[in-house]
Amino acid sequence: MPLILENFESEKVLTVNGILETIYSEPQFCEWGVSREILRACLDDLESLNYRSVFDAVISEYLKMRGEVSPELVVVKGPRLDIHLKSLISIYETPYFINLIRDGRAVYNSKLEMVSVTGMKMSNNIFQASLDWKKKFRRLAGQPLITIRFEDLVVNTAEIVNQLFDVIGISKSGREITGVQQDYHKLIGKKQIHLHTNVKSAPDKSIAVKWKNSLSDEEIWVYEHICRKDLVENGYELVDKKDISRGGVICLLVRHGAHWVWLKVRNIYYYTFVDRSLIQKIKGKRFE
Repeated sequence: MPLILENFESEKVLTVNGILETIYSEPQFCEWGVSREILRACLDDLESLNYRSVFDAVISEYLKMRGEVSPELVVVKGPRLDIHLKSLISIYETPYFINLIRDGRAVYNSKLEMVSVTGMKMSNNIFQASLDWKKKFRRLAGQPLITIRFEDLVVNTAEIVNQLFDVIGISKSGREITGVQQDYHKLIGKKQIHLHTNVKSAPDKSIAVKWKNSLSDEEIWVYEHICRKDLVENGYELVDKKDISRGGVICLLVRHGAHWVWLKVRNIYYYTFVDRSLIQKIKGKRFE
């Protein structure tokens, strides 16, 4: 969805060739296994090309490829969806937006050793991680969301999922589990599977607080001082140690501050001279 919305500024410029070129340039989509020619035929048969008809066509062909009937609810999980909430609200009559939030300190910790889809390490800068986390709360403020905390979902999975189904209105038959965890894991493409090793088994409750033993006291102190308000408002307790090393904090601030400035300069250069999408990213408020 974000790929189409970001590459076609209006429905008037949608074309079958353009849509196919765009989505099949995305390696993750190619791993879905949807035939390009079958999808082309499906798009050609549409009475009109608009965002809704294109999204529905792609999802329908994917479900057919997997041999599944149309479910009561289709969950679309992906990056940058939060940026396009207003557009999606205008496209679908009664969309449900599930906002799964996680303790920002845990998010930062998980990125320290994680490798992205491109094979490169994710940003391990504490300023970028904390400010990005705060930015999402500002962007989503006032939007019609169903908010769930990751920590609650991990600890009380069945209860939280049933509460979600109650809100959405899923029938009893629609709640039946028809597969196992490993089946879902096998559907993940090769380029992303290294990011989702936890999907193989039931949720690990210990992962929710792993950051407490992994992050240094200085990292926790700095992160909490940047995101204190959002952490507290979302029910996360602060560690807030008093006997923190002032020298250690200053050293961390200088090191990560210099690194953060370098990241900004690098990104400006890349998006200006290599990717040539700086203006587009600034307009879409997607520059990092």
